[in-house]
Amino acid sequence: MRCNCVPVKVGPKDHVCSQSVTIKNGSFWHLKNLKSLYLDGNQLSSIPTGLPPSLTLLSLEVNSIYSIFKENLSELTNIEVLYFGQNCYYRNPCNTSYYIDEDAFIQLRNLTLLSLKSNNLSHIPHKLPSSLKELYLYNNNIKSVTGEDFQNLIKLEVLDLSGNCPRCYNAPFPCVPCPDYAPLSIDENAFRSLKKLKILRLHSNSLRSVLPHWFQGIESLQELDLSSNFLAKHITDATFPSYLPKLEELDLSFNFELQKYPNFLILSQSFSNLTSLRTLRIRGFVFQELRREDIYPLIHLKNLEIIDLGTNFIKIANLSILKELKRFKIINLSDNKISTPSSPSEGAIFSSSGAVSLSVSPMASSALYYNGEVREIHYFRYDEYARSCRDKDKEAASLNSITKKQCSKFGKTLDISRNNIFFLDPQFLNLKELRCLNLSGNAMSQSLNGSEFTYLTNLQYLDFSYNRLDLLYSTAFQELKNLTILDISYNNHYFDSEGLTHMLNFTGHLSKLKILFMNHNKISTSTNTEMVSHSIERLEFKGNRLDMLWRDGDTRYVNYFKKLKKLTSLDISQNNLNFIPPLVFQGLPKSLSQFYLKNNKLNTFRWEMLKLLNRLKVLDLSGNLLEYVPNELSNCTQSIEKLILQRNKISDLTPHFLKDAFSLKYLDLSFNQIQYIEQTSFPENVANNLQTLLLHGNKFMCTCSAIWFVMWINRTTVNIPRLATDVTCAAPGAQVGQSVLFLDLETCQHNSLSITLYILQTSLILGILTLSISSQLFLWDVWYIYHFCIAKLKRYKVLSSQSAIYDAFIVYDVKDPAVSDWVLHELRVNLEERGDPGLQLCLEERDWIPGYPLIDSLSQSIQQSKRTVFVLTKKFLRSGNFKTAFYLAHQRLMDEKADVIILIFLENPPRQSKYLRLRRRLYKRSVLEWPKNPQAQQYFWFRLRSAMATDSRQQYSKLFQETL
Repeated sequence: MRCNCVPVKVGPKDHVCSQSVTIKNGSFWHLKNLKSLYLDGNQLSSIPTGLPPSLTLLSLEVNSIYSIFKENLSELTNIEVLYFGQNCYYRNPCNTSYYIDEDAFIQLRNLTLLSLKSNNLSHIPHKLPSSLKELYLYNNNIKSVTGEDFQNLIKLEVLDLSGNCPRCYNAPFPCVPCPDYAPLSIDENAFRSLKKLKILRLHSNSLRSVLPHWFQGIESLQELDLSSNFLAKHITDATFPSYLPKLEELDLSFNFELQKYPNFLILSQSFSNLTSLRTLRIRGFVFQELRREDIYPLIHLKNLEIIDLGTNFIKIANLSILKELKRFKIINLSDNKISTPSSPSEGAIFSSSGAVSLSVSPMASSALYYNGEVREIHYFRYDEYARSCRDKDKEAASLNSITKKQCSKFGKTLDISRNNIFFLDPQFLNLKELRCLNLSGNAMSQSLNGSEFTYLTNLQYLDFSYNRLDLLYSTAFQELKNLTILDISYNNHYFDSEGLTHMLNFTGHLSKLKILFMNHNKISTSTNTEMVSHSIERLEFKGNRLDMLWRDGDTRYVNYFKKLKKLTSLDISQNNLNFIPPLVFQGLPKSLSQFYLKNNKLNTFRWEMLKLLNRLKVLDLSGNLLEYVPNELSNCTQSIEKLILQRNKISDLTPHFLKDAFSLKYLDLSFNQIQYIEQTSFPENVANNLQTLLLHGNKFMCTCSAIWFVMWINRTTVNIPRLATDVTCAAPGAQVGQSVLFLDLETCQHNSLSITLYILQTSLILGILTLSISSQLFLWDVWYIYHFCIAKLKRYKVLSSQSAIYDAFIVYDVKDPAVSDWVLHELRVNLEERGDPGLQLCLEERDWIPGYPLIDSLSQSIQQSKRTVFVLTKKFLRSGNFKTAFYLAHQRLMDEKADVIILIFLENPPRQSKYLRLRRRLYKRSVLEWPKNPQAQQYFWFRLRSAMATDSRQQYSKLFQETL
């Protein structure tokens, strides 16, 4: 058996197993080419034996394996990646310490990745193979790391010791700290031998200090995670940064002191020695004011690109100090309490001297841990992939991007979203080099007049979403001369109010604006009846109320988008539209190439108006209430390339729907109510020109009326996603839920000639009553005589079988996967590989020449074989392939006087077959049935070999031998 199963996944669909899965020894041994095996979440109590030596990745996470012995791993000599995590933790408790043999892993000389996370380990396993490059020991119960633990791991590049003495304050999962809240004890020589270490994670270990001796000998360290510890005080005088010249990423997030709210962030001067640092994260440190002194150690770091100061509850920040960070690309100040300097800081407490005093830390509330941004970057995720059988990189870094990639690609980025900035002052944003600014989520209700961003002359991307924008002036944003992308989505506060001025023609002053997002503003009125722009190419206007602007009888706004001269993409999805006035189509820009109308309430669409949009390439009408498609799409548009009509109520396609629509490349008709697709609707010269066709989720009727459609699907090269699984039959009853691919075409292929022949045959039967009755009584005899006569009239040439090269030709239903599997893995194995001598079989799937005519292949296989063995089921008995093969095999009896037929029934044989009863009487050994009792299978194989080896003539009665 040949197998290329890479990978194999065996795991539960649900998150909790009710009982363990039993895997027999050697279950996977026959998978000779198996590379990856995932057995996660099966509650296995031991490592399976008999695994194939080809295995390079084995995952046994979320099981009940509480001990690992050397002999369990003796077979895995070629293993490279081993996942043993999450076998004992709060979601999969074992109430015992995890046991590992002292030298359990030493024999795995090719092992490069070992994960023992979340196993209640009390110590680090010794004698790990020196080939290891990645070692994950996080979320265990390890209380100390000695100088000998990693002594021989000279190739180790990634080490994760996080969560062994966890910081449990406000943790959103069951968390048990070390006794007396002690930190993880790390010997000063613990990492000395790890010369190639690049990533070290010490997250959540209750550390109160970081020893510089840890980093002696590992000068190549590039990433260090010290988040969620107690290092707030230590950072002020720490010296360890001086020993990390090649460090590129440092995370000090969530090291705040409990119940403290200090005035400032104080960094040790040694941070100025991090000359290779690119990313610095100091989230959740909690301090009130950001000053120049606080970032002074970072000013001269020439490689520093990303500074993350989010979720610090900063109240006061002079943003102009950021100009001293010449090399920065992204500065994140989101989720703070920053307000403009001219307004008092919300919630600040002043002493009698006017200085801000200490108050209770905002971190005293656990609400922070459920903030959406915190969850997004996974600082407090304990087991994101627990009980999950994913064949992905299970140990990927947990931090996500802190800002929009589309924004940061422009250059220097400042994110001050979700703060307390209620109004803007020009001096507040005096950052000329800024290219991207995120001001979303500040509840800003200021009426912008064109002076607020005076100093941001190079700004290209502005995110002003989730505020309370008041478009009182048409000069809003006009000072942003280089603005390319503007997002003012989710600013519906004033649009919900009645009678206010909304100057939506502000876009006329933004000469370089290309993309404008105005989604979900509930815009139902506008002071201007037209938007104006000579530069906008893409406009998203989703989640508004164009149904109010384009109401029946009101023509004021029909040209609302007409003066957007360069507009190519317009999205007006979710605008509650139930119709579009014809004048609106006339008022759309001629340059439009993409038009999105998703999730409205359209029950009709004026397809003929598409003639006005002669550059339109993409039309999306998904999620509406449409019941009809155009009579002839090509009469409406000659330019359309992508048409999306999914999730409508289309039940019928018009007779000439795609006639001459040669430009169409992508068509989505999924999740409608389509029952039939006729050839006239889908002419083949157009349908075969498609690149992608989506049809799943419809209600296809799998009757003979669908024969052309099924035949076309079977021969086309068009990509039809989910064809085998979701393009299914809704009727008739026997076909419900089955793929349309399995429709029996042989019973439906009625052309004019076959219909004529059928009428002639019917007339002949009705005219000759005697022959009709004889056909009923002796159906097989009449049928056989008919074909025998036809064969004689056509003068078929008899091929000599003296030079037979096969012992037997096996005839079976290759379309039935169960039968095919039985032939290949039972019959073939027992006849060819077992027993003495081994027999040579001829199999269609293995030995036939591809593309050779069926009748020629059958005839040649039968003539070149000593026996013809028929493997029969009730379905196969009715097929044309069986009848053809049977007639050819029977022909040898007439021409060569050789009975070569052996019948094997996998199901109960038909009781009324006269031929079967006759054959059992004349040659009983040639009819076999597959036994239902497994104990009788060996006797079956003995009978089959005996029948194949015996001369058939010796088994007939003497009278019948004389007739032969």
